Amino acid sequence: MSELTREERATLSSKLRGVKLEVAGEVTAEYYRRHPDWDARYGERGRQSCVEDECLHLDFLAGAVDCGSPDAFAGYARWAAGVLACRGIDPRFLSEALELIGRALAARLPEAEWVFVAGFLDASLAALADGRPAWDASGTGPLAPTRGLFLQALLQGRRKPACAIALEAVREGHAVVDVYADVLAESLREVGRLWESNRISVALEHTATAIVQLVLAQLYPLLPAAAAPRGNAVITGVEGELHQVGAHMVADTLEAAGWDVRFLGTDVPHAGILAAVEEHRADAIGISAATLLSVPKVRHLIAGLREKFAGRCPRIIVGGGAFRSAPALAAEVGADLGGTDLRSAPALFAGVPPAGAS
Repeated sequence: MSELTREERATLSSKLRGVKLEVAGEVTAEYYRRHPDWDARYGERGRQSCVEDECLHLDFLAGAVDCGSPDAFAGYARWAAGVLACRGIDPRFLSEALELIGRALAARLPEAEWVFVAGFLDASLAALADGRPAWDASGTGPLAPTRGLFLQALLQGRRKPACAIALEAVREGHAVVDVYADVLAESLREVGRLWESNRISVALEHTATAIVQLVLAQLYPLLPAAAAPRGNAVITGVEGELHQVGAHMVADTLEAAGWDVRFLGTDVPHAGILAAVEEHRADAIGISAATLLSVPKVRHLIAGLREKFAGRCPRIIVGGGAFRSAPALAAEVGADLGGTDLRSAPALFAGVPPAGAS
């Protein structure tokens, strides 16, 4: 795969989004030409759904290109294949879609840009060919029984039992941060997998998230007092990012470790984030991104931070699903460090790289 500079990748990413609807329409038309029975089976609604799916593939491709990470797009392809398979759709149709997208882009992009994009599509097709799942739903550890009970409470939409289960784990001597990491976070990941596999509704997935937020409020007063102050931190999601629970847990974990935390929530305008960093005199900022779609905005925010604060820029740590699936993205977007688990957050904010990091 040829190499492009960050600026060239950003330009190419924008170009991919610019031709998204045109390419999606072309791919859908070719799909239906190849499968003439689809008109009778799915009708116009099926065509519209197909266009939406191709737009989603292109959005994720644009995000991966911006970051320069074929592995991230390969991970997306595995996830999408798993979602389709659980809905009774053969994943080979995803491979066909990616091949058609490649054909459409080859006709629209200059050679150097096309060669670069082709590397991402090749990585995704190879990932689909090896057939490995996108996730591992196994789980063990001392809190596994608690996690099982808590997950059942979430899936039944029962708030009081969920709170009682989490609080009882703390009363039994488990650290609050362990309950966050091994019960709440892991249960939410499983809820997400169940939704992705079409086994629960989006309404139940949202209900589970709301219950976890309630449980966090119940556990927050039980966090241990820090032995000594560590500094000031801002935790936020970028503009357009809608997932907040993970960032909320990080904020609480840091506070328990002695940080004075300003938690901004998610979907925050970048100007507001910059102002909060300045007002709070932050020593570090944590930026959360759940998916590749938010990564270009993370890059833009980091560039804004470095421009505004220059030599006094706070330490920048990124985390969330996008960086957990592709750890190399942290350096690509200009962050100082990237986090993949809740327990490592205090060390990362103190400037200690994760084990194995160069």
